[in-house]
Amino acid sequence: MNRKSFFKTVSGGTLAMVLAPNILMAKEMNISSLKAAKKLTILHTNDQHSRIEPFDSSYKRNPNQGGFARRATLIQQIRNQENNVLLLDSGDIFQGTPYFNFFGGELEFKLMSMMKYDASTMGNHDFDNGLDGFLKVLPNAQFPFICSNYDFKNTVLDGKTSPYKIFNKNGIKVGLFGVGIELKGLVGKKQYGETVLFRSC
Repeated sequence: MNRKSFFKTVSGGTLAMVLAPNILMAKEMNISSLKAAKKLTILHTNDQHSRIEPFDSSYKRNPNQGGFARRATLIQQIRNQENNVLLLDSGDIFQGTPYFNFFGGELEFKLMSMMKYDASTMGNHDFDNGLDGFLKVLPNAQFPFICSNYDFKNTVLDGKTSPYKIFNKNGIKVGLFGVGIELKGLVGKKQYGETVLFRSC
């Protein structure tokens, strides 16, 4: 699957959610069951690209926007208002500022852990320092990486990611799987090594 067809297939996201049927079948619920229904708030980020600080005022597209501190504040505000929050990222955490060049992803993972991310998957730029570079900073991530269609069996990441995960948010069961893109032609062979893409996904 190439990059273009992949994005058409998953509509730009790489983490997919399977919610319990009783949440999705709202049209069949009566008034009393609607009152009893539980609310789930899903927060999602992607393509962070090591943007630790906000864009400065001279930046043309997003002046004075972004940055991890602003995001952390917004996440906390939402958590203060909502009971059941799921915080996800769909990859490309790495690459884009000197923070990545210097720390190799360690800072990004530490800050995401402080924000209490529930899960993430890997984007193509998360391979930029190779599998060894990803593994080196992975202990700083206090959240799982879900990679459903990458087989890392013959690599240093064998057993370090999960094919799926089921979360229980106050009785609301949410199944997550993370689908990555075709690495060949987009990521250097040296960076992904013996990673195998499951083509059935």
